[in-house]
Amino acid sequence: MRSRVRRGFTLIELLVVIAIIAILIGLLLPAVQKVREAAARMKCSNNLKQISLANMNYESAYGTFFPGVSRTGCCWGTWMIQALPYMEQQAMFNLYINFGGNDSTGPRYASSSNHNVSIQRLSTFTCPSDTPHNWAGGTLTMHSYVLNAGNTNFYQANMPLGCTGGSTVGAGGCVTFGGAPFGWYEDPATLAAGGDASPTNYSSGDPTTGKSGRPRKIAEITDGTSNTLAVCEVIQGPSSGDIRGFTWWGGAAGFTTYATPNNTSAADVMTGGGCGNSAAYTNPPMPCTTTSTGTLARMQLARSRHTGGVNAAMCDGSVRFVSNSVSVTAWRAAGTAQGGESIGLDN
Repeated sequence: MRSRVRRGFTLIELLVVIAIIAILIGLLLPAVQKVREAAARMKCSNNLKQISLANMNYESAYGTFFPGVSRTGCCWGTWMIQALPYMEQQAMFNLYINFGGNDSTGPRYASSSNHNVSIQRLSTFTCPSDTPHNWAGGTLTMHSYVLNAGNTNFYQANMPLGCTGGSTVGAGGCVTFGGAPFGWYEDPATLAAGGDASPTNYSSGDPTTGKSGRPRKIAEITDGTSNTLAVCEVIQGPSSGDIRGFTWWGGAAGFTTYATPNNTSAADVMTGGGCGNSAAYTNPPMPCTTTSTGTLARMQLARSRHTGGVNAAMCDGSVRFVSNSVSVTAWRAAGTAQGGESIGLDN
C-alpha cells in the first residue's frame, strides 16, 4: 500500500494567511482605540463632575465657591487644597499647613509637611487620556483640571489691559471682563506692569491686604450656574520646565476662555513659571510664553488629549463635551458669570 503523505502549507498559502491576519488586526485596532478613548473620556467626564459637585458642597458649607488661589496669591495654596475634604482626601487636607500664608516666607506648597501633599498624584484630578508628568522632573505632581478664571486673563481685567468700549465677547477689539465664579489675581495696582497681584505686606487678620482669590457667592453668578463654566481640562506640561497643569501653584490652577479650546495659535501666558521646550511640541501644538503684556496678559487656556474638544463642567454640576470648533464668542460667553450672553456651546 502507498503511504499517504500529509501536505503542509505552501509558502504562498502561509503568506496569504499572514496577510489576512494583518488586515484583521488593522481593522480591529482602531475599534479598540476608540473604545479605550470612549472609556477614558467617560472617566474624565466623571472626574470633572466630582470636582464640580465638591465645589457645590463647599458652597453649601461656607456660602461661597472655592477660592481659585489663596488670598496671598500663587504659592500658599490653591483651590486644590480646599477641595480635598470634599474628594475623600481629608487626611491630605489635614497635612497641609499655612493655606493663605501668614507672611512672605511662611510654608508654601512644597515646604515642610506640604511637600507630602504636593507629591501625591490623585486619580480624580487626572484625565486618563493625559500623560502624567512631574514638575521639572522632580517629585511635585501635575494634574489635568483647573477652575474658570473668566473670559480674559488671570488679572480678571479687560484685555488689552485698560481698554474700554468693548464687550465680554470682544466687540471692537476690547474684551471686557464679565465676572467669573472663581477669584484669581485682582490687585489693580500691579496690572500695568504685568506683575503678580500677591501682596507683599500681608499680615494675618488684615483682610484688606490679601487681594487674591476672593471667593464668590453663588448669587454673583447672575448668568446662571448652568450657563457658566466651572472646571475644564488642561494638558500637563509635556517637557521638563513646562509648568502648565501644575495645579498646586496659582498660575497653573485656572483657565480662561479668551481663546477657544486646544487653540494651536494662541499662547498660554505662564508668567512666573516656565514653558520648557514646548515650542517643539506639535501633537497638538501648545504655544507658550512667560511674558505677560498689556495685549496678552497672564492666562492658561483649555486643552486636552481628547479628539476634537475638551470636557468641561458647569457650575451646576453638569458636564459637557465642547468642540474645538466652538465659536470664540460662545466660548468667552460661557466663561463669564455676569455677562448676560447666550452661550451656545453646542453650536
